[in-house]
Amino acid sequence: MSEPERIEIQHVLVSFKETQVAADRTKEEAETLAAQVLERAKGGDDFTALVREFSDDPVHEEDPSPGVYKMINAGVDGMDFGQVISELNGRAAEKEAELTKKIEEGDLSVDDAQVVMQDFVEELQADAAKRQADTPHPRKAMVAAFGDVGFSLEAGEVGLAVFDDEKSPFGWHIIKRLS
Repeated sequence: MSEPERIEIQHVLVSFKETQVAADRTKEEAETLAAQVLERAKGGDDFTALVREFSDDPVHEEDPSPGVYKMINAGVDGMDFGQVISELNGRAAEKEAELTKKIEEGDLSVDDAQVVMQDFVEELQADAAKRQADTPHPRKAMVAAFGDVGFSLEAGEVGLAVFDDEKSPFGWHIIKRLS
């Protein structure tokens, strides 16, 4: 069976001290916890509750579905989150050029321009956060094991991307394919 073009997954990241996430546990403790969370997920525990309780990725209280990512497989055309980021970066560059021109023309102080730009960047960041949940991430932009496991699962199935320095450098990912 070939892999799907697009998937939606939810995941729990279980990390440890020596990773970029730098959770407050040892590698051995993280591996044990990941196995426990995987067992609970496969046993039917509410996956969103598991994400809220155990994930070392940021979880926001107001987010009804934390840890959810849409992914687009390699070689599939369509808008992806990388293109969204490029668009937002382009808007930031345009705003910076506009403000630089106003400074040069004496219409705006450097300090005021910095405040305007900071506010604009915060708006762009909020826009990115909103669009992240609805826009697929290209598989190649995610850690390899994340996509390898996610795309191999059937809808409703749970799997584990084990820690690997190259394929899963943030820790263990307990992944549930939603669609």
